[in-house]
Amino acid sequence: MGKKIADSQPVLELRGIGRWYGEGAGRVNVLEGVDLTIPAGKSVAIVGPSGSGKSTLLHVAGLLDKADAGDVMVAGANVAKLDDDAVAGLRNANFGFVYQFHHLLREFTALENVFLPMTIGGRKPDVARAEGLLKAVGLGHRMGHYPTQMSGGEQQRVAVARALMNKPKLLLADEPTGNLDPHTADEVVAMLFRLIKDEGMSALIVTHNMELARRCDGVYRMDEGKLSRM
Repeated sequence: MGKKIADSQPVLELRGIGRWYGEGAGRVNVLEGVDLTIPAGKSVAIVGPSGSGKSTLLHVAGLLDKADAGDVMVAGANVAKLDDDAVAGLRNANFGFVYQFHHLLREFTALENVFLPMTIGGRKPDVARAEGLLKAVGLGHRMGHYPTQMSGGEQQRVAVARALMNKPKLLLADEPTGNLDPHTADEVVAMLFRLIKDEGMSALIVTHNMELARRCDGVYRMDEGKLSRM
């Protein structure tokens, strides 16, 4: 298990982050000199046009991709100086992820999908917490149902519950309402922010949904790989 972020620490610090593809004249800069600090208990939204680097930034911030320049600091550690196992441990101990598409396993029930992160981590599932999270997202009556038996909004609620299973310090969400109709998106947004508050988490959310963005403590715009405060 990786080191947990202390309550007194920022949950994430990005310093001068650069990410590019290719070399020489063919090099494409996706991120350029990105600085971002997320304090404990705060939510941050990143908006901007498609292809501006938002998802790449989220992947670097979530330790799913490596920066080519700059430093990613988590729990006081510079991630660049850690080996892959240590990075994975740090990510699993501190981060939860929600995507535009829920990525639930079709052969598992809602309850089994929610406690899957503990199973993957080699720990005995905390069934009581999984049940409590499903109740918190309004799906206490759907625990034994499979993804194919649930609506898109219900499946996304299961995905949110799964992301919270390990009690993350930081929730990273990539277009969490992007695949939902406006009414369902509003319901998921309200649920998401209630859980962020109840769980005492921070959040980094990439979104085109300005209603969602405005509910965050800070909003940043990504444009051609550069990040600025709105």
